[in-house]
Amino acid sequence: MQYDPRHLAATRTTPQVSATWQSIRMFSVALCLVCLNLSNTFADWKDDIGYTQLWSMVGSSLPNGNGVPISIVEAGSGTPSKYFPDTTNDDFQADDDPLTSSVNFIDGSGMQSNGISNHATNSVSRPFIGNTSSVAPGANEVTVYEANHYLSSILRATGGAAPVSQPYRVQNFSWIGSYENDSHDTSALRRFDFVIERDNITAMVGLNNGITSMPRLFAQSYNSIAVGRSDGQHSTGLTDFSNYGPGRSKPDIVAPRGTTSASTATMSSVATFLHSAVAGTDAAKSETMKAILMAGAIKDSPHFTSTWTHTPTQPLDDIFGAGEVNAYNSYLITQGGRFTGDAEVPTPVASHGWDYQTITGGSGNELEYLFSVPVGSTATELSILLDWNIDIPSGFNSQTLANFSLDLKDSSGQSIQTSNSAVDNVEHLYLTNLGPGEYTLSVASNMTHDFGLAWRTSTLFDFASADFDDDGDVDGRDFLTWQRGYGKLLGAAHSEGDADGDGDVDADDIMVFHAQYGSPPELASALIFAVPEPSTLVLVTGGLFAFLLRRRR
Repeated sequence: MQYDPRHLAATRTTPQVSATWQSIRMFSVALCLVCLNLSNTFADWKDDIGYTQLWSMVGSSLPNGNGVPISIVEAGSGTPSKYFPDTTNDDFQADDDPLTSSVNFIDGSGMQSNGISNHATNSVSRPFIGNTSSVAPGANEVTVYEANHYLSSILRATGGAAPVSQPYRVQNFSWIGSYENDSHDTSALRRFDFVIERDNITAMVGLNNGITSMPRLFAQSYNSIAVGRSDGQHSTGLTDFSNYGPGRSKPDIVAPRGTTSASTATMSSVATFLHSAVAGTDAAKSETMKAILMAGAIKDSPHFTSTWTHTPTQPLDDIFGAGEVNAYNSYLITQGGRFTGDAEVPTPVASHGWDYQTITGGSGNELEYLFSVPVGSTATELSILLDWNIDIPSGFNSQTLANFSLDLKDSSGQSIQTSNSAVDNVEHLYLTNLGPGEYTLSVASNMTHDFGLAWRTSTLFDFASADFDDDGDVDGRDFLTWQRGYGKLLGAAHSEGDADGDGDVDADDIMVFHAQYGSPPELASALIFAVPEPSTLVLVTGGLFAFLLRRRR
């Protein structure tokens, strides 16, 4: 396999594996020097993915990845193969850890003594679980495998025995590769998808840096999450391996980091953070978690170099997938709860939520969900993502893909958007500026199969108002209402301090109060303005009281 050196930061060929196994060529997606030279464009990536905003509202009670079983599979460099992170790095020590514990790195391949990998340290482990460089600083135990060992002895990619069990909720693969043999690549992809389904793993796989062709391993798998960069500088387009589902859009999602290695590890970090919020529920299923992550993705990142688009038969954008990861949105989806679709009567759902269940195939067995946009509000966004796994039999000699579809209808029964790809294992609806009313979502499949579904609805009042007690003016009592409600993330009523109608009580709402305070009754509800999205809560309680006192003098 040859890659244009202009697009590859560096290539590294792994050592020859045992003579009983076909040799595989692997290429590191990025080197440490690239990671240490990240563009300032991505300096505030925690702001970009909504984590800073979430922390400002929830604080230290946010999940931090503690207790989530995780793993790294790392392509080694040099001879002997160096794949292990520097365990003495400050980002892995107890001093800055939320649990005051150092990270315990477990050597899954038994070759840690080969030496330290800068790529494993700075491009992967730090953005995955670092105390200051990740969103899962509480994940303090990780098993590390060398990639060739993983392929030959865990996945058993070209052998006859079943893959070894992998007891991890999140597993990171910040490398690309190929056996340069169609049969072996097909076997590796099938076994990889089999393990994800059997062991219920959220597997993050990297693409290549630069505008390059689609790598085979493991970007062209079905059940993983293929990760690109928010600036679009990665392998893009459709899968092209004729043996294993050509024509599917990749990546699945992007992250605002300067290399695909760091982007993949950042996605693993967000997934670990979310898994710690849903442990023990069906939201932790690989299908559901993938849907939660992708439904939460935003379409208007300032890092995007082109407009996000999709079609009824191509659910994802060729460059940005479902969009840029947003931890805030996806966390709200986990907190919205489960709503079980029904084949008889549509299930009313909240603004954010998820479902995991098995549908009976065939016409007349559609599962339905009822979405509502209140009178006086507009749904500025409705994002719905359906995901299911490809089925691989235990002989690993074939694959079966169910064919699902989504259809959203208005109250008159008129279809307003569909998603019906014949080749992908995701379907995606994304609508903007939906008016008030009820909308019915139908999930259909050609065969009996399980699936994960996730959604988020962003609404705004047509007329923002900080008159929370509806007494005709905006005064100190309304501020106290906002203060009591501050931090409510979902389902907030106007009477609880939600001035703009987005269902939470946050800094946006106090900005409405600030603009309307002291207004005559007839003007209070007419002061409408565009509310910016602050990264932190700038106005503090003491300052607001001082402001109120000044206005009363």
